[in-house]
Amino acid sequence: MTKEDLFHFLSDNPNIFQQHPELLELVTLSDSRGTASLLERQVSMLNERLREHKSQQSQFMQVARENEQISDNFTHVICQMIGFTNLSEFATEFPSELRTKFEIDEVAFKTEQAASRRPSDNEGYDDAVRRLVNNRAVCDNRWPSTIMNLFFSKDINSAALVPMRTYESKAPLGILALGSRDPDRYTNDLGTAHLDRLGLMSGLCLARLQPAQ
Repeated sequence: MTKEDLFHFLSDNPNIFQQHPELLELVTLSDSRGTASLLERQVSMLNERLREHKSQQSQFMQVARENEQISDNFTHVICQMIGFTNLSEFATEFPSELRTKFEIDEVAFKTEQAASRRPSDNEGYDDAVRRLVNNRAVCDNRWPSTIMNLFFSKDINSAALVPMRTYESKAPLGILALGSRDPDRYTNDLGTAHLDRLGLMSGLCLARLQPAQ
């Protein structure tokens, strides 16, 4: 029997020492106290597992509180969007509110109409749209300069690009850009469910306020 076989056997038969207490006499420990030392080690291991479980529970509670705060912030921003009556108000107050509520370094958005008026903007905008596959938000810290220069200053090191869309739109009406100086804030493995929700709500607001072409 190998050590691995013995390990699996004891794992499958945790009551073996209770059923055959005489085996305890054969257990060799570095401590001369024998069974008492074994029990102390078991208690120590159980206490360590209890501390690990408490730590995990604390982490879960922290995540739950953070998600609740994010939900509250989204609700506030969405309620504000409902109250906008013109595009100028939306363009000024919406990015400002996002920066404040979510502690984002830079927030900007560019509409398809606005980008089409300048060739330099149009190139970066079209490049950004091509990267928003299936009208979904994308996070990355390696955006090309044509896209970064369209939305941000030179201090931004990671960004989320969010298509501003409606339920019916096949292409975004605009692109919402969230930028951070922290290169690890918006990485390509970040979930985008909240961002996609924000893109839909801001797109509906934009469609309501934007003059018809």
